Amino acid sequence: MHLRALSIGTVVCGLLAAPAFAADKVAEILQAAEQACASFENGQFAHDDAIVAVDLTGNGETDTLVDESQFSCSSAASMYCGSGGCMLHAVVGDESWRFQAEGWRMIEWHDRPILLIARDGGWCGGAGAQLCYESVTWSNGDMLTVMPPPQ
Repeated sequence: MHLRALSIGTVVCGLLAAPAFAADKVAEILQAAEQACASFENGQFAHDDAIVAVDLTGNGETDTLVDESQFSCSSAASMYCGSGGCMLHAVVGDESWRFQAEGWRMIEWHDRPILLIARDGGWCGGAGAQLCYESVTWSNGDMLTVMPPPQ
């Protein structure tokens, strides 16, 4: 299970689900995290089980989730996560989206993959300690959710 209790730390800023474009998004995400770690007291970065191969779109092709809750930096205990969760990056082809997540799970509904994201209650009208869940799917190259689009 990917739901974890998180320590209070640096608040991670980010958009609800902003698409970004790059040739190799996973490498770009890892490089940015490694640079952030090294820049703080020359820390050593590790990403252990952070890279997860999944089929987000249901087309039979491998997509990738990068779970920053699995990142660690030897010089900073809370560099990648805050009290509202950690960034979860969904990479499909040359596009990526990021979500502030307390945890996640892949589920299927009538053979359709759904990314279920545990969110801080502030995302859904509650208090931070109250978890709520966002479901995300992809259709015809578009990321779909009931949350409002990023500003």
